Amino acid sequence: MRAPVAALLRTLPAVGVAVAVALGLAACSPAETAEKTQPAPARDIRTELAGQEVRLNLPAGDGPPKGLALWFHGQSGDADDRIDGPFFSALRDDGWAVASSDFHLQSWGNSASTADTRRLLRWAEEQTGTTASLWVAGSMGGAVSVNAMTHGVTPPGCYYGIKPALSLTEMQRVPGGPQFIAEAFGGKVPRNRIPVDNLDRLPLDTRWRIVASFQDDWVPINDNGGALAYSLSQRGADVTYLKARGPHEDPSHFDTEDLLAFADSCVDPGSDSGDVAAD
Repeated sequence: MRAPVAALLRTLPAVGVAVAVALGLAACSPAETAEKTQPAPARDIRTELAGQEVRLNLPAGDGPPKGLALWFHGQSGDADDRIDGPFFSALRDDGWAVASSDFHLQSWGNSASTADTRRLLRWAEEQTGTTASLWVAGSMGGAVSVNAMTHGVTPPGCYYGIKPALSLTEMQRVPGGPQFIAEAFGGKVPRNRIPVDNLDRLPLDTRWRIVASFQDDWVPINDNGGALAYSLSQRGADVTYLKARGPHEDPSHFDTEDLLAFADSCVDPGSDSGDVAAD
């Protein structure tokens, strides 16, 4: 499906996020400071599930996390991809637990990666006692996560898709993409595993946010993130988008403030994550 991007930009909600940060400074004596109980440090749990490394990054403190997010890495990633970087560290510092998996590495959303998603979801929820309310997917992770949803894995309340790669037959510009895709599926990709051909099977009660750039030549917006946003909006889903800049690897795709604002709106559905327009 090719999305009419001009119409998409006119009809979807505004793309930016207004983030206000208030810092309260209170004076205290050295004795009072010394008596304060320091929170337990952030924790990291690692294990293997069916041969795939999985990881659960927990926030500081002994209480339950604010929420549980699953991260679906891109073609060059694994369970450690970006977890220790500023993007997910900010989410953890905000009280979230973040779970990740190898997902059979360059799996491109094959059946093995769907089984991995189901195992990761069950394990992370058992470890935290919290339902996974947010999925975050980057590039190839878009195919892994969307295919999981269209093949029976319980969908999240919120989905944050970063330059999602969904048109698996049109990945010729992704370095190594066609070869990895062919290896993942043992040849031709079955139509029910091409995410862009199955967008009408995605849940409408999930809140969606798509981050993509018009300058992305590897994963063109029209056939991927734009197609996803347009299809969902036509079906009446709650979908907003954030315009990134530059090519596929441009760091503007990983907007920490936007992620935090969207995540907070998942904890508090009454808050608005699309109230200020951005360039």
